[in-house]
Amino acid sequence: MNSMYVVQKENAGMEVMMEIEVDREWDTVLMLKNTAQEKYVDKGVFIMKKVMIFTILFIIFLSISNAFSEPVHSTKVYITLEETKELIPDIYVISISVNVNSIQEAETIKILGNVDKSIKNLHLNYKGGKYNVYRNCWWEKGKEKCSGYKGNVYYYFELEKPEQQNKILETLTDLQEKYQDKVSLTISNPTWTVSKKNLKMAEEELKLVILDTAQSFSKKISEKIGKICRITEINYDVRRPPIWYPFRDEDIMLKSATRESKISLEAPTPVKEEKTISVKTSITLICN
Repeated sequence: MNSMYVVQKENAGMEVMMEIEVDREWDTVLMLKNTAQEKYVDKGVFIMKKVMIFTILFIIFLSISNAFSEPVHSTKVYITLEETKELIPDIYVISISVNVNSIQEAETIKILGNVDKSIKNLHLNYKGGKYNVYRNCWWEKGKEKCSGYKGNVYYYFELEKPEQQNKILETLTDLQEKYQDKVSLTISNPTWTVSKKNLKMAEEELKLVILDTAQSFSKKISEKIGKICRITEINYDVRRPPIWYPFRDEDIMLKSATRESKISLEAPTPVKEEKTISVKTSITLICN
């Protein structure tokens, strides 16, 4: 009986413990469930806030767009204006390349250096001065052969007076006489051009003339159609004189010079030809 009682008591105790354990499991489940609900609620609130912010921003954007948009009864007018001007060239440009042939590389570089010093001593406005030195090689009967070195240095002069080119050529022919067949000159087709300063001034002047014309047209068309017109868009298309590129097929080669030719050296001067610059403009007006 006693043993039986003990067994029943132990069984009862186990049942109680099992009930307690089951209750704890349900508590954990409830806690997790509540936590998940809180997270879901927080996430929903965040999404709602995000939607509200987006809606507010969208309304503001529409308000701004409507403020700057064209009225329903507005009229668009498109016009094209063009102004041109003839410019007298003020800069004389000439490009010269000095070519050197020598057996030794060091001598080739030395000659190019002497050329550069002579050009700098002229105190003229020029660009360039870059040089190249390389092996003098060629192909003969399927084989490459090399003998000596070649080099060249390039200068681009912008002169106020064309007579200044004579000073350059005289200096270079002196070097030709000194080095004989080792030095030759390549002179590109000299020409007159318009300086960047004068081109910019002319361009600005034409733009202002076009703007004055557009404003005058805006007033006249406002009176004509009975609305107030204003310029909303201007697009310029500037056409400048063609750019001259040095060293073309017409380049002149001066391979030798003598004392007599240096003394009488006076290079020809091309005639000044007017250069045209034009500004074509597309203009949009809105009339309300």
